[in-house]
Amino acid sequence: MVLVPLEDGDRTEALRRMGKTVIAIDLNPLSRTSRAASITIVDNVVRAIPNMVRFAEEMRAMSRDELISVVKGFNNEENLRAALMFIRDRLTELINKGITLEFHKV
Repeated sequence: MVLVPLEDGDRTEALRRMGKTVIAIDLNPLSRTSRAASITIVDNVVRAIPNMVRFAEEMRAMSRDELISVVKGFNNEENLRAALMFIRDRLTELINKGITLEFHKV
């Protein structure tokens, strides 16, 4: 298992080809990294790492079989779809409240 804390689609794809389970932390659920990872955490690294530590501590009491079941039961495509739906719903909510969304070219 490998953690890719910053967007790196090439590395993620290479690790997956090597048979590794890749956990990626990425703000963009549409990025190549997010789509190539085994498990994508759609969040900021600063927020995600402490949450990962907390979840690991909570899961410490689980048996190996339970942990394997959790990993095998995870569907990254469904996870990314849920993240996109959350973003869509949040943007719709903001627009309906009359909040102006400004986008700036970089």
